Amino acid sequence: MAIGCIAYANGLPFLLTASTLAVWLKSYNLDYTSIGLFGLFHLPYALKPLWAPLLDHLPLPFLTNTLGQRRSWLCLMQVTAIAGLLGMTSLSPVENLYGFAFCGLLVTISAASQNVLLLAYQMETLYSRDWGIGEGMSVFAFRMALLTGSSGALSLSTWLSWQEIYFFMASLMLLGLFAVLIMGEPALSPPQKVRDFSQKRDWLRYVFLNPFKDFMMQKGWVAILIFMLIYRLPGNLLNMMQTLFLLDIGFTNIEISMVAKTFGMGAILVGGFIGGDWIRRYGYRKTLLWGAIAHGVSCVLFLMQEKLGANLPFLYVTIGIEHFFSGVMLTGFFSYQLTCSSLTFAATQLALLTSFANLSGVFAKPLAGLVIDNFGWVHYFVLVVLSAIPGIVWVFRIPFSRD
Repeated sequence: MAIGCIAYANGLPFLLTASTLAVWLKSYNLDYTSIGLFGLFHLPYALKPLWAPLLDHLPLPFLTNTLGQRRSWLCLMQVTAIAGLLGMTSLSPVENLYGFAFCGLLVTISAASQNVLLLAYQMETLYSRDWGIGEGMSVFAFRMALLTGSSGALSLSTWLSWQEIYFFMASLMLLGLFAVLIMGEPALSPPQKVRDFSQKRDWLRYVFLNPFKDFMMQKGWVAILIFMLIYRLPGNLLNMMQTLFLLDIGFTNIEISMVAKTFGMGAILVGGFIGGDWIRRYGYRKTLLWGAIAHGVSCVLFLMQEKLGANLPFLYVTIGIEHFFSGVMLTGFFSYQLTCSSLTFAATQLALLTSFANLSGVFAKPLAGLVIDNFGWVHYFVLVVLSAIPGIVWVFRIPFSRD
């Protein structure tokens, strides 16, 4: 229950600094290239290995003794994310660009850190055979948060200003903070792993170098990092611009909220649980391969939607199929990350893997804006479909256990 609440709080900032933010920015009449540049808010998701060793081993004054290593950092990240969202409500991205950008980056730095801490917490508290099912439940809570931050925000925009909407979303994040305060600390407490080091240099070497040395000792570690970089490229290209595409071809905010957000979220959740079941039945390779092929093919439906325009029945087909296989991919992908990490350096190694996974998304969003402005939606969706091919091919190159 506590993991679900934290995953929900972790998911809220994701679209509030991505596609939902894009709709807010559109109200300032910014062009797509400028909006795409705000996708750089998600750069911390790619850079988190720089500070992840501290999340694993650096105790926080007062908090660590009271809450433990995992809970103390989770608590701090929850508070800073809430502060960043509140800061965005009081600033204009046009009149106070630097202040707005600082608050947005504070939100994503906190959310990126929470993501790593939550994955490490799951790894430390669940048996390995339950990682797929556990990740399916985490995806459920995370996606419910995305539903709140997308469909909920778009629906509220009919009655409330965007500043009021973001204030409300910040208040919902208190749910995660309360969950952190009531949940238990994992039995494997990271500070206990370094308690006997007497020399600061030894401690720094252990914290900052050993996690990467340990990761590089496993067979196929380079192939794993490349896989992290390319597998989710189609979804990363779609995330920022999908809502703007639907608005451009004539759908209303309410229609997008009901179909692309609410109905689509249900499809992702079903796909997530199906993905967890497939992992148990067929293993990681088949789940990752089938999910990637089916998702790549499903993106062709957006090309058909562009031709049909604001055809609501076909939108249900497009969103339902694409989101379902996106859910299968996500569960398989994030569960596979756990198999590539060690318990001793969980947060740092998971930060490394998830940062590579998000790196393509950081640069895909500005690229998407440039392609749309210069070539249009058809070329953009062709690019999305073709971007699935590298991930499909690379499934055959990655290892499926630590050697």
